[in-house]
Amino acid sequence: MTVIELGLVTDGGDPPAGPARRPLRRDDVRRILAAVVVALCALTLTSSGLPESHAPRQLWTVPFQQDGDAFTVTGDAVYLLHKSGSTSLTAYGLGDGKPMWSLPDVGDASSFGSVESGVMLLPAADAVVQIPNDEGHQLYRAFTRETVAVDAVTGRQLWRRPGEFAGTSDGRVLLIEWQADGNAVRTLTVLGLRDGAPIWSRSAGGVETWVARGVLEAGADRLLTVTPQGRVTVYDVADGRKVATGKMPWHDGAGEDSSYTNTVVDRHMFVVENVREGDGTITAYDTETLRRKWQITDRSYGVSVPCGQVFCVTGRTGISGYDRESGALRWQAGDVTSVLSLGPDRLLATDERAAAQHSLIDSATGRRIADLGNTSLVWDRSAPTAGNVYVLKRTEQPTGVMSVGLLDLRDGGIQVRGTIEPVADYGCLASGHLLACVTRDGLTVTDVG
Repeated sequence: MTVIELGLVTDGGDPPAGPARRPLRRDDVRRILAAVVVALCALTLTSSGLPESHAPRQLWTVPFQQDGDAFTVTGDAVYLLHKSGSTSLTAYGLGDGKPMWSLPDVGDASSFGSVESGVMLLPAADAVVQIPNDEGHQLYRAFTRETVAVDAVTGRQLWRRPGEFAGTSDGRVLLIEWQADGNAVRTLTVLGLRDGAPIWSRSAGGVETWVARGVLEAGADRLLTVTPQGRVTVYDVADGRKVATGKMPWHDGAGEDSSYTNTVVDRHMFVVENVREGDGTITAYDTETLRRKWQITDRSYGVSVPCGQVFCVTGRTGISGYDRESGALRWQAGDVTSVLSLGPDRLLATDERAAAQHSLIDSATGRRIADLGNTSLVWDRSAPTAGNVYVLKRTEQPTGVMSVGLLDLRDGGIQVRGTIEPVADYGCLASGHLLACVTRDGLTVTDVG
């Protein structure tokens, strides 16, 4: 579950009304005006008339410190890491805000890793190290040295193990142990998610780069490591066996000649971008054999990422979509600076040069489906293709509120649901028709169904 903060929001908003009747106040007038604006928007932005839903209803709020607290959401709960003296962890019922359990002190746990199959993973033991480069400058690397697993239903600690949380896949969790100076990987370990029992562990031999599909996600089954000399090893995530090994051109970026290498795994394809003195090539390999699939003479000026049905490369003048199997150019979008996948065939495109304007794009053809303007998108990561993608946008009249609408990924239509209080920079997370957002009042859960 996630939010991508794409637009600006404003401060202010209405406090929740109490149950007792009282005289009409200025805030009430603003609320009425907002409702009128929403009604007009619903008539103009949708072709099917008024949405078959109620106006957004604020369900509950708890205190939230924007300079240190963290939260995450599942299908039935909100979890809050509160940092005030000691760090506490509390689980609240998503719909009613009732505390389910609370741990008054979770030690040095610093953030949420993931919640999968009833197990919450918390990165712990933060570390920051200085790494000098060849130019004599000091670089900083931040990582964590341990991972804590907690039962998401009861709050009981299940295990604590050495290693930085790197991702989960099909009931397994990958932990990375760094060397003391943080400059290279010492050990790769895969554990059982619930019991923490080792499934396999390998000495990494001081590799500096490792990569897996989506930093491990459902269905990920390949893990790659790369040495500074370009020696690549592919492992099966399930049992740790070596699938393939090989050597390829590799630039570690330590020199002063603008040479470096970027890598990404897309299913069973390993993509390597080599840049040497400003010129680059992008090469795709089969992870099972490390045989070359295709190569293009291009380089990215941002990122190269999987984009549903194509592979996207950010260039000087925009983004290009290349066929995953052949490397053939399928489309170009000259007014786009970044993209984010919204399901198997839709992309959220952003043009940062034009006040962060956003649009919905067909990933296979590059066709622009709809312009979304300067907005923020919130969706439930567990069901990204179900249509539960919400669009937030500040209103000009009245000020001090944000409109919220449901985005139809098929045609880009927005079904306006109503208005909510402005969202802080920390953003929102969605679960079905409920939004958990950081507002001026704290962490607030609102029903927008």
